[in-house]
Amino acid sequence: MGMFTLTASAETSGYYDYTVLNGEATITHCDTAISGNVTIPSTLDGYPVTSIAGWAFYNCTGLTSVTIPDSVTSIGGCAFYCCSKIRKITL
Repeated sequence: MGMFTLTASAETSGYYDYTVLNGEATITHCDTAISGNVTIPSTLDGYPVTSIAGWAFYNCTGLTSVTIPDSVTSIGGCAFYCCSKIRKITL
């Protein structure tokens, strides 16, 4: 049985906390101060954003709409839980 090592790093850029694995970024948390119409970036510090983790935007009550870029291919469960003012999500 072979051994392997996965390496991920945790970073912050603006409102977003994210991890990088295999050169791709996953948004893991968003500052709850974010508000209004938000476009999630397609890259963070040069890494393509390919996923949004479950609970990442939990309790971001000021969000009213979210645009998710084509680079995102995975959205975890409850990613936008308790974001009660969201009226529109554009994929």
